[in-house]
Amino acid sequence: MPVRALHPLPLLLALFAGALGCDEVESLDNFDVPVTAEAVIAAGTPLEVLLGDFPQLDAFTRMDIVDSAGFQNGGYDAGDVDSITLTSMVMVHTAPDAPEADLSFFGEVRFYIEAEGQPRLLIASADSFPDGVREVAFSTIDDDLRLYLLAPDGGTITAEVDDTRRPDVDTTIEIRAVFDVDVNVF
Repeated sequence: MPVRALHPLPLLLALFAGALGCDEVESLDNFDVPVTAEAVIAAGTPLEVLLGDFPQLDAFTRMDIVDSAGFQNGGYDAGDVDSITLTSMVMVHTAPDAPEADLSFFGEVRFYIEAEGQPRLLIASADSFPDGVREVAFSTIDDDLRLYLLAPDGGTITAEVDDTRRPDVDTTIEIRAVFDVDVNVF
């Protein structure tokens, strides 16, 4: 009877997993991709304030997540990706730096992702922007966004706003999102 040679990789992985614990091994094939977008919201004229006119908030135009540092530093490509999830999204008031400046001019904000061949998907929302608050965390979904973000033309993330008015002064905001990318390393 021929003797089969054992491949050492599964044994090494099992030993490594036992030594580190499952959470640490799982994190070996995951990395975060932070994405930041900035928008300047022009102050409203008296007529715009009266009519409730608010400009469209395009958060992210085409995103190519494969160009991120995590992909580049790890030597990964789109074929290595098992899943991509949005782990956090925050809106931050960055200018003007006045004590009374905040995000309270917002009512409800919803972010959607779109890609060719995929249904439009709600990925994050917030409906509370209290007076004096300069940073608001959004509720996010736990869906796999791989088919959107790795689509041939990239994914587009846009925002819809309701019950929102123009600020009293030109205001700069940042949208900070973090995506967890799970890659197949073995």
